[in-house]
Amino acid sequence: MPRIRMIVMIVACCAAVALSQNSAPPAGARVRVSNEVMLGLVQHKTMPVYPEEAMSKGIQGDVIFKIEVDDTGKITSSVPVSGDPVLVNASKEALKTFSFRPYLLNGTPVKIETQLGFHFAVQKTADGANGHVECMTTIPDRP
Repeated sequence: MPRIRMIVMIVACCAAVALSQNSAPPAGARVRVSNEVMLGLVQHKTMPVYPEEAMSKGIQGDVIFKIEVDDTGKITSSVPVSGDPVLVNASKEALKTFSFRPYLLNGTPVKIETQLGFHFAVQKTADGANGHVECMTTIPDRP
């Protein structure tokens, strides 16, 4: 008798695990992913244009946004977390062009919450200044 009970328990555990792996995410589920994963899902992007005012004043640094992306890959919300206001404005315009492949959870597209950032750098040249912008590949996690 104890052997049958053990077999029933094992079958029940296996069934519970199988059901939990095949279940769809709850409606409206939002998953938090790293910016590294998010950069891997980019379908289209236009980098920010370095503002002339920022270059002439030597303003540089990182701009970080908290973004929400819907289940189709479109940014639905972008909130600046840090950065110089001049660089934030230029970045916000560029974010409007970003689109992503949907993030799949158990085969179902879900909404995403993540951070996305740009690094702005100025180099002084004989002709004045040259600005360079790139996507940040690593962003310190912030709440």
